[in-house]
Amino acid sequence: MGKTVDNTIFEVSHPEVWSLALRLCADRLKFTIHSDSDDNSLMFGELPFADTSCCYASCIEAAVYDNPFLLQSFGKTSVVTGSDRFLLVPDEMAGGDDDECQRYYDCIYPDDRRNVAVNHIVEAGLSIVYGIDRNIESFLRRTFYNPQIMHCLTPLLTFFKRKDAYGGRNKMFVYVDNGTAEIVVLKSGRVAFANVFPFNCADDAFYFIANAWQHCELSQNDDELHVVGDNAVRQELLPRLRETMNNVAQVIFPAEMMRLGENVTAAPFDLTILPLCE
Repeated sequence: MGKTVDNTIFEVSHPEVWSLALRLCADRLKFTIHSDSDDNSLMFGELPFADTSCCYASCIEAAVYDNPFLLQSFGKTSVVTGSDRFLLVPDEMAGGDDDECQRYYDCIYPDDRRNVAVNHIVEAGLSIVYGIDRNIESFLRRTFYNPQIMHCLTPLLTFFKRKDAYGGRNKMFVYVDNGTAEIVVLKSGRVAFANVFPFNCADDAFYFIANAWQHCELSQNDDELHVVGDNAVRQELLPRLRETMNNVAQVIFPAEMMRLGENVTAAPFDLTILPLCE
């Protein structure tokens, strides 16, 4: 049996006007639910897997079935997942065509037997193509009504690209959470870099950030670094980053999301920005 929360807290009237967002992490599920019509409605939590020695798909299934509030008839369900194999395909190369995107994926990862999924990001002028476990995708699609499944970089690329629409400087955005650093770099208004790095401590995260900064040839004096996510990791990272880069700041939380409630800033950032990515 998986670990549970008090399901009565998350049972809602008229779930058809509520949205559920799930993040599939390595050792747990994170979730948010909120009403599309009522303010101060956001609720969130996490469901650690009881036995991580089981296969990943079984852990996810147990976490969902042991917490039936997740099975309410929500009006919208979004699922954010990572993948160890993915690539970014510019529209200039594939024109946003699924088959063409998969052709590039098959060339890069010819031995991958997982399902191939494609997320088109119009704002960024590219598609993310990634592998997803067949059993996991099948479970999600038969358990939830028409779930929108996306790679973990998809909401970040969408949100930060829109946020940067009126910016002049080159920018790096870093989201640290649950042992991963998700890094997006925009140069001259275009996506120049996007990747996900697992880390065990803040030192590792610092190395990945500094290496990506150097790889993208960003200027320590002129360009900007914005960090969001796990508070403890941020507090370790920010002083060190400010020793080497002049323009380091925490991501300003979108004001339009504050209507969801005062605790919205404590919820998983990638899940709370999903409504702004539609």
